[in-house]
Amino acid sequence: MVSGKEKERELILKLSKEKKTCRDIATILGTSKSKVSYWINRHKKNKTLTDLPRSGRPTQLTEEKLEEVYAILRHDETTSNVSGFSTKKVAKLINETVGSKYSMRHVRRILTKMNIGLITPQVSHIRRDEEKIKKFRTEFKKNSRQNIWTTNLSHSTR
Repeated sequence: MVSGKEKERELILKLSKEKKTCRDIATILGTSKSKVSYWINRHKKNKTLTDLPRSGRPTQLTEEKLEEVYAILRHDETTSNVSGFSTKKVAKLINETVGSKYSMRHVRRILTKMNIGLITPQVSHIRRDEEKIKKFRTEFKKNSRQNIWTTNLSHSTR
């Protein structure tokens, strides 16, 4: 499947072969002139429009360890009556499994990647009383029929 980036790059080359200038191509596509000239020159050198592999430190959380964490989380979910997980609990589990600390933000990314939901706050209070709510609503409706802008005082005389 060709990504949107690669389609844009192909369009840059197509317009370049039609003898359009970099400035014209940038105006047509709504990108910068330097981006257009970069991809034209890169295609001349490498004959490719794909992104090169990025360098960086490899993750310590390998697929096997990620599966292990996932299995532990699913086991905890089935044994307890709580649905979802706290980020701190998962970060602690990953730290015990892998041996390195992950930030809360990165743990949330990992959980999203595994399609696991976090614990969300309750929508209503635990001690919410439906009867008191109904009573308040009916009393409020009774009082709301009166015009709040008029007073019971007689009109003052001047």
